[in-house]
Amino acid sequence: MTLLLTAFFAMLLIGIPVAAVMGISSTLYLMIVKGADLITVPQRMFAGADNFTLMAIPLYIFAGEIMNRCGITRRIFNFASEIVGFLPGGLALVNVLASTMFAGISGSTSADVASLGVMEISGMTEAGYSRPYSTAITCASATIGSIIPPSILMVLYSSITGISCGKLFVAGMIPGLMVSLSQMAFCFYKAKTDPENCDGNYRPSFNLKKLGHAAADAIPAMIMPGIIIGGTLSGVFTATEAGAVAGLYGIIIGVFYYREFHLKDMYETLKSTAFTVGQSSLIFAATSVFSYCIAILKLPQAMSIWISGLTNNVYIILLLMIFAMMVIGCFMDTTPAAIIMVPIFQPLAASFGFDSIHFGMVMVLTFIFGGITPPVGATLFIASSVGDIPLSKLVRNMWPLILLFFIVMMLVAYIPQLSTTLPALVA
Repeated sequence: MTLLLTAFFAMLLIGIPVAAVMGISSTLYLMIVKGADLITVPQRMFAGADNFTLMAIPLYIFAGEIMNRCGITRRIFNFASEIVGFLPGGLALVNVLASTMFAGISGSTSADVASLGVMEISGMTEAGYSRPYSTAITCASATIGSIIPPSILMVLYSSITGISCGKLFVAGMIPGLMVSLSQMAFCFYKAKTDPENCDGNYRPSFNLKKLGHAAADAIPAMIMPGIIIGGTLSGVFTATEAGAVAGLYGIIIGVFYYREFHLKDMYETLKSTAFTVGQSSLIFAATSVFSYCIAILKLPQAMSIWISGLTNNVYIILLLMIFAMMVIGCFMDTTPAAIIMVPIFQPLAASFGFDSIHFGMVMVLTFIFGGITPPVGATLFIASSVGDIPLSKLVRNMWPLILLFFIVMMLVAYIPQLSTTLPALVA
């Protein structure tokens, strides 16, 4: 165990890519400590990538790429603007609402920042909002992309644990809306208390006719999450098949409804999807070897015994696990963090009697929280780059939003019904 963990953290600290860190540390452990043949490593890597559920990820990414090329980000932003743009703090509210709507298409925090970030930040700053505040709202609202279904983090959790992906999708709806509403309340409050920095000089009037046109333009694309969740829960198709349906639906909408997706766009769409998926697949493959080493070491069982020796209070045990995942989430992107930690913490949580759906949502929220927490939160760096501001300025404006997310995360952790009620109703 010492060799595996020492090699892992040493290479991670000096900046070696996560996939290489897991692959090298696992190979060293298997060959030096266990005397395994080198062929074990590629066999395990192939087995890790050869997962039917994981096929959903490139399909969801593909569908999202198509929607982006159809101008859906612009349409969603316009739709959100017609709904809440006339209120105090209008464009900040639009920012959060647009991210909530886009979450059902992107499935990813990073995709949300990259796709909507430039439009949201430039729109807010041009209207008189301060750039650090605009970037902070964009960074915080992007977290909704990994909570409201379809969520790539939930697909990962499902593929590792075997838990129903459809139920996980439904479980994320209430926590996602809680995060969204809390951020919108904060934007409204800031517009009232600090209008110079947090309320723009432009506020459109409410127009029912414009709202109708904007809805007709945006809603066809926003039906996609309903197709995915409804089809998965009804048993019409699996989560992976739902990804294929989403991709086909995206092509149909892009070609025949929006008429902005053409054959020449397919190459760029496939190339972008392949680039994104290629990076993730390498991590999946390397992590499977690392998880194999963890299983050999019986690390979850050892941690269970160790924690039981500290306390038998399940609330304290849950807090300890959340803290550990928060620390990991601060130093790693959400995807590799989830792939590494789920095989360790999910069996541990099950041994203490935690519901798998509930704990899945706790893990998703905790890893997302790590991504927006200094000093190394990956989402912070992406937002800082998109907003073109120093990280220190972004963090100063992020603290209230980080606190709000933490409150929602702890409510979901200690009130299981927030994540288990809807899955139980649709079971």
